[in-house]
Amino acid sequence: MGKAFLFGGFIAIVGQALIDMYSVWFHMSEAEAIRWMNGTLIVCAAIWTPTRLYRQFTQFAGAGMIVPMMSLANIWSASALEYRNEGAAEHMLSVGGSIIVTLVVASYVASLFL
Repeated sequence: MGKAFLFGGFIAIVGQALIDMYSVWFHMSEAEAIRWMNGTLIVCAAIWTPTRLYRQFTQFAGAGMIVPMMSLANIWSASALEYRNEGAAEHMLSVGGSIIVTLVVASYVASLFL
């Protein structure tokens, strides 16, 4: 549990460092820097999946790697690699679609209480 907490916190620190870097170096607004940070983490997760680096991180950190955007990119990349000869797009959406629906419904329910 401690490793998951520390690794999840490390990912948050990296995310904040990316936001600060994009804001200062490229003179972006905070909202734009956040979008670029999300994109950077998604691309990193998609690149780490075929190299098995994401799996090693997950085995080491456990739940600390369950950052929604990174885990969704990992799921889509893994299913695309697994079904690359049979039509990757259909399998990517079938696997990730349930996650997207769950996130949308949870966001809607959470917005009712705000």
